[in-house]
Amino acid sequence: MLRLLVMSCLVISAQATIIDRLAITVGRQVITESQLDEELRVTAFLNRRPISRGADERRAAADRLVAQLLVEGEMQLSHYPFPDANDINNYLEQVKAGFDGESRFDEALAADDLTEATLRQHLALQLTTLRFIEYRFRPDVGISDSDIESYYDRETAAWRAGHPGAAPPTLAQSKESIRKTLVQERTDEALDTWLEKSRKRVDIVYLDKSLQ
Repeated sequence: MLRLLVMSCLVISAQATIIDRLAITVGRQVITESQLDEELRVTAFLNRRPISRGADERRAAADRLVAQLLVEGEMQLSHYPFPDANDINNYLEQVKAGFDGESRFDEALAADDLTEATLRQHLALQLTTLRFIEYRFRPDVGISDSDIESYYDRETAAWRAGHPGAAPPTLAQSKESIRKTLVQERTDEALDTWLEKSRKRVDIVYLDKSLQ
């Protein structure tokens, strides 16, 4: 079966045979080395940083791709609505707005060997993950006033240690930002727990052992 999977990833051109090796299998789905490299290039593009193909960056990219497959599967199973074309277009326009004009955007894409269509596909996956988080975890996040006060007390103590003699922001001034921080922290924890459980329910095989 593995031999058949590998053979299915062969891409033959008129001049040469290019082998797109399998990197990871996630149940019946696969992640190839070219998909992994594409993820590295898109990440570099969005972060405005040089492309890095180090071991840590490759493992992080592999984790993201595995997580995206797990999220997509859960979205389909639970019948959550996927982002539509307008959502993706708006997200793409936000990315473009961060560049100094359309030509600079196109130049940056070309520098990382990307196309707008490829970037759009990756943005759609990111939006899918964000939408899944909203539907699955956000409604269950409850932050009480006592949670906010406890966080404020801890942060204020640390702030005073670093700013002797200065008055820290008041609780009233900090309340909304603390609430957002706590919501994000608890959402991240819930997502990490869900991903850990989901990984155990699916047969994930790292054919590229350096990605484990």
